Amino acid sequence: MKILQVIDRLNVGGAEKVFVDICTILYEKNPDTITAFFLLDKGKLSDKLPHELKKIELNRNDKWSLKKMSQCAQIIKEYDIIHCHFRHVYKYIRLVSFLFNCKVEILLHDHYGSIMIDKKIPFLMDTLLKPKHYIGVSSTLCDWAREKLLLDFNSVYLLENIVLKSKEHKKYPFKNLVLVSNIKAVKNNLFAVEIMKSLSLSLVLIGNNQDNDYFNLVNNKIHDENLRCSIDSTITNVQEVLRNFSLGLHTSISESGPLVLIEYLAQGLPFLAYETGEVATILKPHFPDYFIDNFDSDLWKERIEMLLNKKHDINKMKQIFETYFGSENYYNKLIAIYKCIKN
Repeated sequence: MKILQVIDRLNVGGAEKVFVDICTILYEKNPDTITAFFLLDKGKLSDKLPHELKKIELNRNDKWSLKKMSQCAQIIKEYDIIHCHFRHVYKYIRLVSFLFNCKVEILLHDHYGSIMIDKKIPFLMDTLLKPKHYIGVSSTLCDWAREKLLLDFNSVYLLENIVLKSKEHKKYPFKNLVLVSNIKAVKNNLFAVEIMKSLSLSLVLIGNNQDNDYFNLVNNKIHDENLRCSIDSTITNVQEVLRNFSLGLHTSISESGPLVLIEYLAQGLPFLAYETGEVATILKPHFPDYFIDNFDSDLWKERIEMLLNKKHDINKMKQIFETYFGSENYYNKLIAIYKCIKN
């Protein structure tokens, strides 16, 4: 069974890290059956892929180019399953398949993080471009696919995110707190910065600017009020530096994962996160103190101080990581989905 993993470009983000980990897991098991396909170019995270993994770049500049669509069609015809990451990537591949009569199985892997606040149906996804096979990374996404797209129950698969545990560690200037998240409004980075005003602690925001206006708002807040905060957009493997911090934060309003909580867990870093997403649902029963269901700054400050003074069970964190987010279990789930699609 030949699998084509498709994405537009490997920028730094949670879904992109999942793409890298899926390619890595499949390559380690069956190196001749997996190919990474980039509609644009490989991007910043591509150096994290296995070096010998087959990689194809379409280098598409205009998504309506018939020449590029034809080239894309010739590529996807060579594979049994076309595993598409992101809705816009799936829609392009599905359109190419329709126009060039490609008889292939196309799978949408939906990473949409704002599903709790935005349940709209993307254009044509409930009609002409309706998916036949669908993976949601959260129960909420799977429910949306069945209820809004009216997909058959058995064609919708829940596949929670995982991360591969990094064994490499790098020195980094010590700070008390770290928030790993790209910088845009839905990630609510500004809230983390604002609660630092009355805490004698330091915070690093690790992530890329994905909204200039919001980035400037956060950056100006830090500098205008002389807060002990900094922004670092240079790190592509956050796990390597997490051991230099005392506590992780996650302030996003809506998430399907969130992947970063698994990264915190993998490195034994306690955290405080707003309760959203499938990972939060899994982890809260085991670590109730690590989650909060509001954005009351006083309650966040109290919880942060409590967690910084608490002794944490690192062995339990490692055990929970392996139980729910181990690569072997993930591989078995993924292969089972592929077999269902082919059968």
